[in-house]
Amino acid sequence: MRQHKRGLHIFSIIALLLIALTVSLVVDQRRMIARAKPTSKIRVVSSLDFYAQAASAVLGQYGQVTAVINSPSVDAESFEPTTHTAKQVAKADVIIENGLGYDDWLGKVVAANGQEKRTINVGTDLMHRQVGENPHIWYNPQTMPRLVAQMVARFSRLQPEHKATFKRNADRYLKTLSSWKKTIKQLKRMSHHQSVAVSEPVFNDTLSAVNLKVTDNHFARAVEEGTDPSPADIAKLTRDFKQHRVALWVVNTQNSQPIVNSMTKQARRYHIPVVQVTETLPSNQSYAHWMTNELNQVKTALEEDNQHGKQ
Repeated sequence: MRQHKRGLHIFSIIALLLIALTVSLVVDQRRMIARAKPTSKIRVVSSLDFYAQAASAVLGQYGQVTAVINSPSVDAESFEPTTHTAKQVAKADVIIENGLGYDDWLGKVVAANGQEKRTINVGTDLMHRQVGENPHIWYNPQTMPRLVAQMVARFSRLQPEHKATFKRNADRYLKTLSSWKKTIKQLKRMSHHQSVAVSEPVFNDTLSAVNLKVTDNHFARAVEEGTDPSPADIAKLTRDFKQHRVALWVVNTQNSQPIVNSMTKQARRYHIPVVQVTETLPSNQSYAHWMTNELNQVKTALEEDNQHGKQ
């Protein structure tokens, strides 16, 4: 009897050991599978390509980023989304829209899919502007740092195990903007709150950042809205050029309205430095190079204006 009990006891111990070993093998196998299986990538859709550049830089290998507008010849405000666009947005984990009426088509697609909680609206959420205010917020030096910080937070919630990597990638990306930020500081010291004129309010946030004052807002708004500036606005701007009341003329080269071309000729006639900017990212350029190159034109123009004032 004792031998029988002892035999049962030994059998029970062996059975428990076998069960433990089996469980251990299953757990180890699952861990190996988990390690071998790649983490699914975070899918991001952005209306504009320069926001997509930043998202791609922050995500690195852990994301897949799509820019709907990825050509300088496409007007975001008049863009018509396709079925393919809607499918891309529907699959996105994070959606980046400029907002402020600039890319309303994306907001409509988001609303149709019920994806509002996946969306970063740069204009309202990060820059705290209202529809009707200047939508060209990418020219504000504060926009990209705020967006990058928001992206790190969003991506880290989706993949917390890569939070440190996202932060390192973000810091590395922001360093690419250092030359632009340095030039802004230089121009703040260099400018004397001079008045400037613009063909459209595209570049205004950068001008404000370097303490330059736009004085032809009525003219610029008319051009932006596709209406003819009033004769009074045209006459005032011509006098400002002729009498050197403005330090420079900023022209959006993507708007070739006859009145804009005419005023550019007038600016050159009266030796007003012309700064050429674009509303969309030029082909094969990074956001940092785009911003820096245009601001360097302002720097050169102010140097010319200061030199003219000494004569």
